[in-house]
Amino acid sequence: MSAESITDYDALVADLRQEVVRVQGELDEATKQGVRAAEYGLAVLEEKNQLQHHCENLETLYDTTKHELQCTKHVSVTDSVPEI
Repeated sequence: MSAESITDYDALVADLRQEVVRVQGELDEATKQGVRAAEYGLAVLEEKNQLQHHCENLETLYDTTKHELQCTKHVSVTDSVPEI
């Protein structure tokens, strides 16, 4: 091997090492972004579940209040009819 080919080989190895470092950095960043996206997705799902549970509670409260109002109206109508 000549001195020139050894220098070329060393330069190639150095370039490849730099490329490996660059690609590893990009991979690390992509991995971090993936983790952040997954964490955000989980947070969104958790908030959706909380809102859905809150909505179900409100629907139950609405149904209960509606039933109580109907009962109150029925009692009110029954009480307002004069006895003979």
